[in-house]
Amino acid sequence: GKKYILGNVNVTGKISYNELTVVTFAGLEKGQEITVPGEQISNAIKKLGKLGLFSDIDFYASEIRGDTIDLELNITELPKLNDVRINGVKKSKIEDLIKENSLTKGKIVNENLITTTRNYLENKYKKEGYFNTKVTVKTSPVDSVANQVNMTVSIDKGDKIKINRITFEGNEKFSDKKLRKAMKGTKQQNPIRIFKASKFIRSKFNEDLVSIVDKYKEKGFRDARVVSDSVWLDTKKQKLALKIRVE
Repeated sequence: GKKYILGNVNVTGKISYNELTVVTFAGLEKGQEITVPGEQISNAIKKLGKLGLFSDIDFYASEIRGDTIDLELNITELPKLNDVRINGVKKSKIEDLIKENSLTKGKIVNENLITTTRNYLENKYKKEGYFNTKVTVKTSPVDSVANQVNMTVSIDKGDKIKINRITFEGNEKFSDKKLRKAMKGTKQQNPIRIFKASKFIRSKFNEDLVSIVDKYKEKGFRDARVVSDSVWLDTKKQKLALKIRVE
């Protein structure tokens, strides 16, 4: 790169922020010695990128006068959230979901927000037994307001997945049947049992893990514990399999 004295920095692009403020955030100051291309430009891009406010950041040399260089900083500001619509759930649940995901008006809408919202909702309903939950998040520009978007979140929970089998590892003191019996809220499929659904709900499953340990302690095994648990979807049967390791 070649060394210059920085002249003017002209900010262009779709922005609502004050030009001087943007240049200050970039760490650039008129009259400073600068190498183009060089580390100062790279650092300026990194500083602006870390703000999480812009989708594109580009520098151009707009004019060179002797040892003075003028730069153009062309940036595109990320859109802000105007309104949120959530489909696929009861109306009474929508406000809570919006709060849980902090989808407030004016929030910066970037890929991270979209991905985090989708992952949160899918995991939320999977914990409730809807293992096939699919969430799509789409944004559309607001015609009447510059650089704002509306967000549409579509939730397809699908059906609750039934539990095909519950197995144990390290169980030497009781039969698997007795330990399964100790689990009141989590049951594997049994054609004879018609009053207790074999659906997986994480909160009930966690309670049942405690019940398993209590079962051991009732018989004097004071140091008993659940070492680990695994829950996965058997894609062929479209049913869940649970494995619990005890010690």
